[in-house]
Amino acid sequence: MTLSLGILFGIIAMLGWGFSDFFAAMAARKTSVIKTLIWSQIVGTLILIPALLFFRFPDISFNYLMLILIGAFLNIIALLAFYKGLQVGNVSVISPISSAYAAITVVLSLIFLNEKLNALQAAGISLSILGTILASFKLRDLMKLKLENIVSGVRYGLIAMLSWGIAFVFIGILVKNLGWLFPPLLIKTAGIFYILAYAGTAKKNISFPKNAALIVALIGILETIGFLSIGAGISFEQTSIVVPVSSTYALMTVILAQIFFKEVIEVNQKIGVAAVLLGLVLLAI
Repeated sequence: MTLSLGILFGIIAMLGWGFSDFFAAMAARKTSVIKTLIWSQIVGTLILIPALLFFRFPDISFNYLMLILIGAFLNIIALLAFYKGLQVGNVSVISPISSAYAAITVVLSLIFLNEKLNALQAAGISLSILGTILASFKLRDLMKLKLENIVSGVRYGLIAMLSWGIAFVFIGILVKNLGWLFPPLLIKTAGIFYILAYAGTAKKNISFPKNAALIVALIGILETIGFLSIGAGISFEQTSIVVPVSSTYALMTVILAQIFFKEVIEVNQKIGVAAVLLGLVLLAI
């Protein structure tokens, strides 16, 4: 069993995003979501700037520029919708819905990017997506919810799912044509302006969170590692394979919560973890 470079980078992205989400939950307890989002994005973008000294900036056509701007917009919409959903809804409802974005990316990649999957790859991807959904919520919490609590916030979860699903197709196109480095850098840069525009319109306080400075910086670094790894992975492998692998970062959040917060892993989450691991094995065959 040998992991391709694309799958390996997808796993690195999964680790980076899993750890960054875990620390984001910690930061949210010390400061606001919007501050965490803005400053982590700024930190992540700043650490990429020195790369401009060593890599030649590609020629970007108008069409690619539009893909960058739309991709960045979709990514920010997904983030804001996800956090809004968690604010007005319940994590046991919002997380599994939003985490299914990889299924959207796979379908769109097969249709519009003319990618092909063999039977083992299709089975591995399906298990990884299903496992991620199962691992992202606690069945006990879901069963306690009333219908109005289940419905509340669902639309935000769906917006996040669709936005991320489409955004990663655009990222796949950009990486294939502009390389693995610059699409993440440009999308993150454009994203900062979108967030600032939103914060200004909504009159949000975006002062630097000194009480969570280290955690916010760590989030920015880890999230950027994940983004770069996605780019590197797609440069070696199909978007429809790399994105589902990277989307399993919910596993890391579950495992870290169990280790540090002593949260109990429920049966559906254990099944989800096992399904993801089996899916990765099938992809590696």
